Amino acid sequence: MSNHGDFQKDNAFILSKFEEVAGLLEHLKSQNRSLKNQVIGLEFEKENQYKEIQNLKKTNQLLKNDIKELQDNVVKENILIPQNFKIKNKIIKIVSDIKENEVEVSELKNLVALLIEELDSCIHQLEK
Repeated sequence: MSNHGDFQKDNAFILSKFEEVAGLLEHLKSQNRSLKNQVIGLEFEKENQYKEIQNLKKTNQLLKNDIKELQDNVVKENILIPQNFKIKNKIIKIVSDIKENEVEVSELKNLVALLIEELDSCIHQLEK
């Protein structure tokens, strides 16, 4: 046993370095496992963010379509407002003419036909 004790004493510094290297190796293995888990977590976050980006793109496209539709409606409304004003004026004129004069049925039919023509014209413009 004394040979064993002498060997240990003679090589104590070397054995100490081996223990130190073994400890560092275990530390590096642990660090490697930790980094692998971080990579898995980051890949999961990346997938979730990719899905969120795709959903945001779809929502953005829907909103763009809504904006386009609203802009088209504004254009139609801008066309209709003057037409509505003209029609109202004609209706008021017809009503006032009827009140002022006793209008015959044939004249009343002509006035209503004129009004229908105006309405048809407005409908035709809306279809465009």
